[in-house]
Amino acid sequence: TINTSDARDKTAVRPFTAQELQASKLIAKEFGFFKWLDAVVEKGDAARSHCGTTVQRIIEIMESCGLTASDYGFICYDEWEALEELRDTVQVDVDSEGLPVMREVITRPARPAGNRYSLRDGELMKFIAKGFDARLAELEK
Repeated sequence: TINTSDARDKTAVRPFTAQELQASKLIAKEFGFFKWLDAVVEKGDAARSHCGTTVQRIIEIMESCGLTASDYGFICYDEWEALEELRDTVQVDVDSEGLPVMREVITRPARPAGNRYSLRDGELMKFIAKGFDARLAELEK
């Protein structure tokens, strides 16, 4: 995907605060390997490992540094209401006399209410990269 980055569409870029740099450094230390639970159920030990951390841990770190995680675009939270199943009668064929053959079909499956956290990895990696830059700058002094 291409993400627009035109300066005419943005506020001026501001520097990181000391709290943001600290959070960046701490988040970088949290990366490790995990397996998706549904893949473990399906594949057992053959489930693949993925590199990362959890949104909940990132939120904890941000808050420990005095930051509000939801103020940052790399933290996402979605919540949805339950939906009832919808059914409709639709024509699925025509019989030998040319009359429509109708069948009841599910047009929208039921969905329970729920919520989920997610990350915008690209934005998170830029946040962490700034922490790496700060560490490197300290070493180069």
